Amino acid sequence: MAALMNNGPQVRVSHDHMRAYLYLPNPIMESYTESDIQLALQSSGVLYGIQQDKVQEAIEKRIYDQEVLVAQGDAPQDGVNGYYEYKFDMNFSKKPKVRPDGSVDYWSIKMVEIVTEGQEIAVYHPAVHGTDGMDLRGKPLLAKRGRDLVPLRGKGFQRSEDGLTYTSLMDGKIEMNNDRIVILPVYEVSGDVDLSIGNIDFRGDVIVHGGVCSGVSVKATGSITIDGIVEGAQIEAGKDIVLRSGVMGASRASITTRGNISAKFFEYTRVHANGSIRAEVFLNCQVSCGENVILDGKKASIIGGEVGAIRGIVVHTLGSDGEVRTQVRIGNDASVRRRIGVLRNKIEVEKANLDKIEAGLKMLKDMKNDPRRTDLLRVKIRDTALLAEDTAELEKLEDQMERAKGGSIRVIGRVYPGVQVEIDDLEVHVKEEQINLEFIKQMDKIIMCAL
Repeated sequence: MAALMNNGPQVRVSHDHMRAYLYLPNPIMESYTESDIQLALQSSGVLYGIQQDKVQEAIEKRIYDQEVLVAQGDAPQDGVNGYYEYKFDMNFSKKPKVRPDGSVDYWSIKMVEIVTEGQEIAVYHPAVHGTDGMDLRGKPLLAKRGRDLVPLRGKGFQRSEDGLTYTSLMDGKIEMNNDRIVILPVYEVSGDVDLSIGNIDFRGDVIVHGGVCSGVSVKATGSITIDGIVEGAQIEAGKDIVLRSGVMGASRASITTRGNISAKFFEYTRVHANGSIRAEVFLNCQVSCGENVILDGKKASIIGGEVGAIRGIVVHTLGSDGEVRTQVRIGNDASVRRRIGVLRNKIEVEKANLDKIEAGLKMLKDMKNDPRRTDLLRVKIRDTALLAEDTAELEKLEDQMERAKGGSIRVIGRVYPGVQVEIDDLEVHVKEEQINLEFIKQMDKIIMCAL
């Protein structure tokens, strides 16, 4: 440069090498040239992203004594992972809602999501793989790559040729477990189940939009949902049972499941669930469950009958002012403990016998045609099966004993005379009307604590 400059063009590069700013001191005589600025940029390591129009503008408009952005790198554009958009409800409540007035809405329970043949159940949005960038030094900046998901697994649906759309192959129940979608047939009855319909025994879920009349049975390996009143019928399920309107059993109804039960009320009914039972009223029922009995709402009550649970019972009113005999029970009685002792002794004997059989087989290992060896193998198979069966029962009972620890019976409202409370092998009889109590086991007695 012919003329003297105030230190010449200056370039400041951002710490991430993605932006370069030009500073032109006011020259003493002549103006700057493009080559002056290019040399300054190169000296600062700026090789990429130079914006020539900004450089030219700074020269022509004589933008002095201030910084001007004249180079900018390309930031990487990260990819986006592929994802599925599901067209069915996967998050619905299996517990009833409590209304503002304290009553319970059993119609709010949703057990199954139903789809129809040809219905779109999922749409796949492919991954966006991203675009690499480059900084001012010409160094590539790698973008994060979007990853595609594997196709949906399961049964009862089909995938489109482009792999983006999934549709149902049948009318039925859809459920998703561990990223696996399964659509299964559902037996659905639009009205009542009566003698004209006959007994139902279905492998899957059953939905009855009416009631179930006396004298018929409804059995399912899955869940059962009944909208109307159940009369003196037999209901049996492998999973949960929802009875939106309750049971008027007339001492002939039986409700049994390996899962949980929810119902508005039970009258004169035998009820058993391996899981928990939720209801609003039990009137003269025989009830047992492997978890908790929970009676929701301000009118929730147990009047008459026997109600037992392994873990605990929660109710608003227990008994009645007529002092109707009402028995509630939690925990395990002495027969369970006796059975555990019997099984432990039996298992020890079975293991000792199997050890003797193994020793005998070892002695006869080279005598394949010896009938004694054949007899020992037959006995081994039988005793191994017995040991497995007894061990499974013992584990189940020991787990039941463990789950019962710390259980209690909570009464949020009134407890009337005529109520008998049992915890394990202890019992207490209520003699006077009381309110807001919790019955718990302490050492060798049942105590009543105020809530």
